Amino acid sequence: MDWIPIFFIGFSVCWYALQAHELFAKESPSRLQRLLGCIFVWWGLSTLKDLLFYPPHLDFGNVLSHVFFLDGCGAVTFALLLFELTMPGWVTRRRTALMLLPFLIFFVLHLFIRAAWFDSVFTVFFVSFAWVAMLIAVFKGRSYAHAIRQNYSDLEDVDISWMWYIMVAFFVCQHVWWIVSSTLDAVADSFYYVSSLVCWHFTLRGVNRLRPLRLPEVDVKPTNDVLHNLAKKDTIDVSSSTTLASKKRIRNLAGRLEQLMEDERLYLNPDLTMADLTVRLGTNRTYLSEYLSTELNTTFYDYINRLRIERCVIPMIQTDSTLSLESIAAEAGFKSITTFRRAFRKLTGQLPSEYMRQ
Repeated sequence: MDWIPIFFIGFSVCWYALQAHELFAKESPSRLQRLLGCIFVWWGLSTLKDLLFYPPHLDFGNVLSHVFFLDGCGAVTFALLLFELTMPGWVTRRRTALMLLPFLIFFVLHLFIRAAWFDSVFTVFFVSFAWVAMLIAVFKGRSYAHAIRQNYSDLEDVDISWMWYIMVAFFVCQHVWWIVSSTLDAVADSFYYVSSLVCWHFTLRGVNRLRPLRLPEVDVKPTNDVLHNLAKKDTIDVSSSTTLASKKRIRNLAGRLEQLMEDERLYLNPDLTMADLTVRLGTNRTYLSEYLSTELNTTFYDYINRLRIERCVIPMIQTDSTLSLESIAAEAGFKSITTFRRAFRKLTGQLPSEYMRQ
């Protein structure tokens, strides 16, 4: 049975190396793809190290103990991926080094401190690090989901909801690693390497489908803090002049937005973004976002897709019931049939096929 985990370890080394090469060989890889390529390089080298030390006839002793501390750096790769997914542009070399630093300190100290209590301290730190990273990703992921709905009319290539499934799978894998790190059970080791490959495979698929985002389009935080900071510097009354002017500009969008949509049917553009619409209206994202949320009680994503369904999809179905759902979705500005079905059901309470039958 000892040859089975060795086979999976060797296969993992080759897979990580191949995928890293393909990511770096792309003509213009995105930030996420470059980061994932670096992560695969680390995992390839780490797995190669396991291949060198795995044969049971070797004396593991201190080697396995040191490897346990060094492998803890794998938690950093998960954290970096989650943070870059939920906060595009967050990962830098400096931040990566700062995240790696405590793990490297533990590794160096372990060379001199051989005690059970020190292993327990590292275990507590490792688990705490993983939980904090996941909680941050959950919080930032919700902000990201809100931001893309405020800026994009189609979420198919910017949605990261698949991240939650990957995160749970990685969480299980890391606990498996924790359990098998002090043993050489062939079945447990094989499960760990295979499950890790499966997780990274689906992560790679998700990353390759994502459209690179520009930070200004994702950052849709209210400008109240900025206005207050300016007030402190320039001693202006934010609550009076600035706020009233902002509210007036927001109300001035009433009618203009609807008229623009009626005349030019911009909602039929499958790549329409909040930035495109603000240019046509001569306003900014803050005012338009406030108008949609406070006056219309909706988001940019829901507003555009509602227009697509009410002004295009339903009239097409009522005019010609023989049209296919794919052609209707494409004509209405939907880039994917999945997004079309989801938006149609949210608005009408029915699937498009059910509506067509009625």
